[in-house]
Amino acid sequence: MESHDSKIIIVGAGVFGLSTALWLSRAGYKDITVFDRCPLDTKHYNPSDGCDGASADINKIFRTAYGTEKEYQNLAIEARKLWLSWNQEISESPASDLPLGLAPDDKVLDLCGNFFLAEGPELRQFYKDSLSVMEKLEPECRKLQFVKGDKDDEERLRQIDPKWVETFHAIDGINNNNTNGFLDIQGGVTLADKACIYARFLCEKAGVRFVLGSPQGQLKTLIVANEGNGKQVTGIQTYDGKSHHGDIVIVACGGWTASVIPEAARTVETTAGTLMFIDVPKERKDIWDKFDSKHFPAWSYRRGEGDEYYQGGGFPITKEGRLKFGFRGRKFTNFQDHPTAPNLRVSTPKTKYTHDPIKTVPLYGLQLVKEVIGKAFPELAEFGFTDFRLCWYTDSIDNDFVIDYVPGYSDTLFICSGGSGHGFKFLPILGKHVKNQLERIPDQFTNLWKWRAVEEGKICNGLEQGEYGPREMSKIQMAEPRDFKFPQPNGPALQSQL
Repeated sequence: MESHDSKIIIVGAGVFGLSTALWLSRAGYKDITVFDRCPLDTKHYNPSDGCDGASADINKIFRTAYGTEKEYQNLAIEARKLWLSWNQEISESPASDLPLGLAPDDKVLDLCGNFFLAEGPELRQFYKDSLSVMEKLEPECRKLQFVKGDKDDEERLRQIDPKWVETFHAIDGINNNNTNGFLDIQGGVTLADKACIYARFLCEKAGVRFVLGSPQGQLKTLIVANEGNGKQVTGIQTYDGKSHHGDIVIVACGGWTASVIPEAARTVETTAGTLMFIDVPKERKDIWDKFDSKHFPAWSYRRGEGDEYYQGGGFPITKEGRLKFGFRGRKFTNFQDHPTAPNLRVSTPKTKYTHDPIKTVPLYGLQLVKEVIGKAFPELAEFGFTDFRLCWYTDSIDNDFVIDYVPGYSDTLFICSGGSGHGFKFLPILGKHVKNQLERIPDQFTNLWKWRAVEEGKICNGLEQGEYGPREMSKIQMAEPRDFKFPQPNGPALQSQL
């Protein structure tokens, strides 16, 4: 970075772009413009109204448990403090002082608890590591974690608040209660769309400009000057034909990152997680009450190992009556021709709103979600899944973020991506460390987030498979509308592909 007067362009107004813009502007950078193809100022990050980036969502899990990865654990704890301060700021603001889409009674973090579960009675190693590292580094936080089946821990919960005991048993039905894990009551869910609205509002208050919607906010291409060792990115061109000069271009556009930066094709890869929804009728007060965040946690469940493991989870009911369930065991790809680089194929998001929209989900993930939910919460079977979404995350080769200068562009092109499905919780704090990487100030994330790529012959989080691997959607059977329904009590048994 040259100076606080440098003209900075950020492509993408999701978690990485917003947090970067906020921290840079508050640090004194005066000329920051964020571009995004979605009209987020009018659509309010609503995933049901044209917003299809991973950050545009109704909720995301907030967790502090990270196994042995103490850097992310500590960052999550730091982020939690800022999330709670945002809650307070919003609640204390008159409605007229808040942006459209946000009200004083909205929370951006709901501390409903976060339950980690795995099959079988033996505590999974990741859970053991999470508890051990928390005990060593943050003993006060460890006191807010409670092991399933531990009577002493259940009594500790009761002494904190009897309502937590109800939460402690809210998901006993998963795998017929043959599970191990722990409840973390310092975790919960972020209200992702509300959080992005507020973060963008804070950015604007700090002087950040936004160009949103197509064609004016949609990047067409990077503007590259010179060749060879002298190559530089001097700005971007948008689909309205305009060119925008920048001293540095920060690409923070999630699943579209490799479509913008060809060199990133072996550094990050967009992969789809399957999200399924049940919209509960208002008259079903029994369901609304059971899944209310006052006594129902966010949860994740792990079953099996290797390539065919199940990793999924669920959330409390929203104020609109929507239940969300996710599957991220097998992560699907969609390879297409790169828009600017000849002879290059990259995985590219395919959503309800892309030019070639998708109208269903892979049958594999849907059947597994249906099996787990149907057995754990049979009262939901009558509704069936009422909506779906493929959420396109951006995986790195090792699940660490990629936040660094792109080699070969004389420090004019910067990548800020690779959230790998766990980045959103860091929205309030991530930009602090992005700023360090931009300014080349070493910190605990410098080596973790450096530019890196697939190494031939090594397992690299699936990126080594490429287009010809088993996750490519063109090779996968897709669900039919009838598959969204649950088998009824007297109907055929649930089928599993495991």
